[in-house]
Amino acid sequence: MSMSPPAVEDAQSECREMTVMYKVVLIDDESIITEGLQKVVDWATHNCQVVALAQDAASGAQAIRQRRPDILFTDIKMPGEDGLTMLAALKGEFPRMQIAVLTGYRDFEYAQRAIRLGVVRFLLKPSKMDELTVALEYMTGVLDRLPPEADPDSQPGSEDPSSFLVRQA
Repeated sequence: MSMSPPAVEDAQSECREMTVMYKVVLIDDESIITEGLQKVVDWATHNCQVVALAQDAASGAQAIRQRRPDILFTDIKMPGEDGLTMLAALKGEFPRMQIAVLTGYRDFEYAQRAIRLGVVRFLLKPSKMDELTVALEYMTGVLDRLPPEADPDSQPGSEDPSSFLVRQA
């Protein structure tokens, strides 16, 4: 039985702890779509975890505000408010959220509105697995390259005294 030196074990556990699990919300008025996506996509392979499912824009907006997802897959046409109206109301609150639209409508106007709202992928239903995978890989790649989000709980002046900037002051 070989034993790893403690320094190697510490570095390996730090790498495991640093793996980010991106939170995903799925919104579609057809529960077969959200439940199917949740089951069929290998979310863990992409360091993702589905944290909420919703069947309309109102419950979707509530889920987004509560769960603060990194990635959103949403339909456009749903009962009540449509998905793009919901996105317009939320985008300012969640500027880092990566959004893919899943829709059965090939309407160019929807696509234009979606792009103006920051949607990064416009997928037509039924989508193929490889299209979903490419969209997910793109969105996680963007998130991987973003600088860490400021912790909303951190207070100004509470910097770590061992940080470089504080030591240099």
